[in-house]
Amino acid sequence: MVEVNQSTAAPVTEVYPDLPTLTKAVADKLLSTLKRTVEEDGEAHVALTGGGPGIGVLKAAAELVTSGEASGFEPAWANVHIWWGDERLLPEDDADRNDKQAHDALLNLLVADYGLPEENIHPMPTSEDAATPEAGAEMYAEELKAHGPAGGGDGLSLPQLTVHLLGVGPDGHINSLFPGKQALQVSGQPVTSENSAPAELGPPMRVSLTFDAVHAARRVWLITAGESKAEAVSKAFAEETPVEEIPSKNARGAAETIWHIDQAAAAQL
Repeated sequence: MVEVNQSTAAPVTEVYPDLPTLTKAVADKLLSTLKRTVEEDGEAHVALTGGGPGIGVLKAAAELVTSGEASGFEPAWANVHIWWGDERLLPEDDADRNDKQAHDALLNLLVADYGLPEENIHPMPTSEDAATPEAGAEMYAEELKAHGPAGGGDGLSLPQLTVHLLGVGPDGHINSLFPGKQALQVSGQPVTSENSAPAELGPPMRVSLTFDAVHAARRVWLITAGESKAEAVSKAFAEETPVEEIPSKNARGAAETIWHIDQAAAAQL
């Protein structure tokens, strides 16, 4: 049985009237948090997520940057590193890849006009890079390790994520950690594989950060919206719900855990 990590920050909620208000608020907060971290620590690392709300945050960030609204609280992009919480093992330019959607929404803009170095973007392996999710997981673990404490080490070696953004599926999954799957049990390593994601959620072969990697992030910000998510949100806050049924219950950051939800998703709380 997977236990909720009680040494991490207990979750709190922020409820917004609708999805556009939610995504703009999270984008605003993300930019200012990355800026503060760069100023204090010299660099910042963020793990992105896919899905409508997750990509919506990136689009909102692009609007803030290009409109000038981000002036004064935008980070020095040369000192920001971009990671992903999970990815589909597909060709590089496949529209279903989270990193492709993120590039279209924000990253291409930051590289072209705002000084984000290409080498600071760390996409998960493509199907051209890795023949299997297991191989892809090993490759991404090595990439994380190269940017971890002292550039390496054993075990759970990865950079300190300033923020790990997470979407939440109607089934309560986060990253590619799905209800009832073996990946929920993986510990002692930052990355795992998934060969049989639920058919209704698209391509089955995935690479995903583990619960251990999520818990190592300073801040975990969940972003979800819509009536279809209300039951999963409610169950995630119910004491009796097992993690195996609603994996997002175990989505917690080391210092902060915030569920950003719209009124529809909060309807059953």
